[in-house]
Amino acid sequence: MESAILVFKKYFGYVLLFIVSVFLYTWVQSPLVVTVTGVGEVSAKAETATLTFAVSTNGETSQSASDKAKETSDKIKETLKTSGIPESDMYQASTVILPARSIVEGATGYQATLNMGVKTTHINNLDGLTASLYSQGAALVTQPILSVGDNEKLEKEAYGLAVKDAKNQANSLALRYMKLIKKIVLVQESATSPSSTVTNKADTVSQIEKKLSPEDGLIKISKVLSVSYKMW
Repeated sequence: MESAILVFKKYFGYVLLFIVSVFLYTWVQSPLVVTVTGVGEVSAKAETATLTFAVSTNGETSQSASDKAKETSDKIKETLKTSGIPESDMYQASTVILPARSIVEGATGYQATLNMGVKTTHINNLDGLTASLYSQGAALVTQPILSVGDNEKLEKEAYGLAVKDAKNQANSLALRYMKLIKKIVLVQESATSPSSTVTNKADTVSQIEKKLSPEDGLIKISKVLSVSYKMW
């Protein structure tokens, strides 16, 4: 009788071990898969602004059109230097000369075009700089692109905040579904949203938080991440 009980316990233990093993295998192989969207944004005072513009002139000959373009570009450079911008912060592309008739039907002579750009730290006077460029003969002055000294650092901070946001959401889901273990299986950065946006002027909240003036520029870096988790 005692031997039968021992045999029963032995096989019962095997059966129990088998059931537990099947349960664990099924549990491991069938995790809950969730995807959350994490958003991170940081901002900093803009340190520099870059503007690009074109110079376009016409002349009866290709040489006269080219000379006029050079005269205009030199005048613009002198104006920029007078305003405190060093020549090292300016750039100029090669002059492109085309027959005027290839641009406007029936036109005569030639048109010379060259692209220029300038980088400035005078963020508070971008409107004045743009007006000055137009008055000196520039055409198609672009909206200023603001930047900071260590853009990579801001990118990393925004990325870290996005990951943290995703993690907090995942923790809430794990608690709701009573999951004890979670693992990141995929991280994708949004390709539809821009990674950074800029504003010419700091908004009221930023002015208070970052002690900026109404004329200060502000650059905002944002990251949107889609993070997939497996949870057990």
